[in-house]
Amino acid sequence: MRMRTVSLRVISVLVLTVVFVIATVVFTLFDIRTQTEHMEASLVEEARTFAREMDAVWQFMDNSQYTINNTSDGTYEFKGLHCAVVGKSVGAIFSAGNNYAIRYTNFEPRRAQDKPDAFEAEALTLFNAEKDVTEFYRIMDGGTDGDGRVRTAADDGAAQFRYVQALRVNESCLECHGEPAGEIDITGFAKEGWTLDSIGGAISVVIPLDQQYRALRQNVVRDVGFFLLLATFIGLVVFGLMTVFVLRPLEAMKRAFGEVGEGRLGHSMDDAGTAREVSSLIERFNAMAGELRVTYEGLEEQVEARTQDLRRANEELAAQRDSLEALSEKLAKESQFKSDMLSMVNHELRTPLTSIITLSQIALESGGTDAEERSSWEEVRKSSSVLLGMINNMLDIARSDAGAMAVSMELMDLGDIVASVQGTVGPLALGARVGLTTAVAPDVPLVNGDYEKMLRILENLGTNAVKFTPPGGSVSIGATRDAATGDVLVTVADDGIGIAEEDRERIFDRFFQVDSSPTRIYSGSGLGLALVREYAAAQGYTVTVKSVLGEGSAFTVRIPASAVVELDEDE
Repeated sequence: MRMRTVSLRVISVLVLTVVFVIATVVFTLFDIRTQTEHMEASLVEEARTFAREMDAVWQFMDNSQYTINNTSDGTYEFKGLHCAVVGKSVGAIFSAGNNYAIRYTNFEPRRAQDKPDAFEAEALTLFNAEKDVTEFYRIMDGGTDGDGRVRTAADDGAAQFRYVQALRVNESCLECHGEPAGEIDITGFAKEGWTLDSIGGAISVVIPLDQQYRALRQNVVRDVGFFLLLATFIGLVVFGLMTVFVLRPLEAMKRAFGEVGEGRLGHSMDDAGTAREVSSLIERFNAMAGELRVTYEGLEEQVEARTQDLRRANEELAAQRDSLEALSEKLAKESQFKSDMLSMVNHELRTPLTSIITLSQIALESGGTDAEERSSWEEVRKSSSVLLGMINNMLDIARSDAGAMAVSMELMDLGDIVASVQGTVGPLALGARVGLTTAVAPDVPLVNGDYEKMLRILENLGTNAVKFTPPGGSVSIGATRDAATGDVLVTVADDGIGIAEEDRERIFDRFFQVDSSPTRIYSGSGLGLALVREYAAAQGYTVTVKSVLGEGSAFTVRIPASAVVELDEDE
């Protein structure tokens, strides 16, 4: 059940009822426990009183033995009226005609009826084991016979309070019960051999609990009844206060909100007879209703004004949209013109540059020129090659921007590509007095990719490595197989100037150069590495760089295992 479908009045009644029931149960259990503890304390004190009275009778008879057993002239004449007989007789007389029982008992009684029952035996055992313990009691089932003999609950099922108090042996006891054991005393019984530290037995008191339990039940019923009346009165007072100060104001606010919701903004609430918090809430509601009334009165004018503003804004947006469409069309035409112009210029420049490179190579290979002319021809060939590379890069960038970069995936032999790169980069390395080495591991397989673009990747990386390596340095181009992943790694490494950490990602941006000052040493357009990443991404490869400034760089093209072509050994 969702709580918002239940009224606050019902929730209040339910909560008060639950609290009422729980409080009643807790109070009842607490009262029963308290009354029981009081009853047990009262029973203990009553049993102690009985025990003290019987002990007093015993002491009286002990103190009166001389008077009882001696004649007026001082002649001793034992009358058989000793303290044990009198104490037991008084207990029997006291127990006659009621359910109370008071008797003496020990482990070696001289009469069979004084033999201890199970409870008394437990108490006597405890007294003998622990000398400091002098009493033992418990509430039990059972009753007593008229002669004081304890009977079990099976006889009448009545509850009893059992109390046993230890009897310590004193000097007067030793006359009949002392040492030597077995000697016949004046009463005709054999002595037990007790000493002053012995337990001579115990006083056993049995108190029926019918009357106490009736009183306990009456007290609990009386207390719980009073608690119920008090709790009911408190609950009614709380509910009444909640109804007057909370529920009624809330219902009035509900009606007021309905009035406002239906458009009757002139409605207001009266906060007379409400609590401070509710009065504050009503004041805020009246203030809100007044603000809504003022706002609503000028709402139509505001709506009209906003409508006019919105119409003008729409007209301006439409004009700006037309202007943007015209500008976009103009930019598209200019971009197309730029791409066409760049492609045309690059195409027209490549032919003469290729001729210049070829004629320079022929002049160098003819051998008919002196050293100075050969140096000039070499400079012409090198500069032309650099310019041709820049033109090729710009042409590829233009194709990429125009979305015309095509990728032809076919089988490639990386050994052939590395050999071709060595033929292209080798002369540049020789002229720059930089050592160039290549190595392809035997386990490098064929891969799927675009031959021309892979060749351009390695040429750009190799050319950059030679350009940024000082004379006497070295450049290596190698291909290996990653045993863990199955990927093929093509690495171009050098021991040149290196790359600062903050520039390692930016070097792949178009037209970015680490040294862009007018006095920079290294030439270039800043497109080579950008094309390397674009060529690699077009084939599904990745390019990473590791470098230490002043120690060199290593660019790695990772060809994934999915592009590797595994051939059977039998083929």
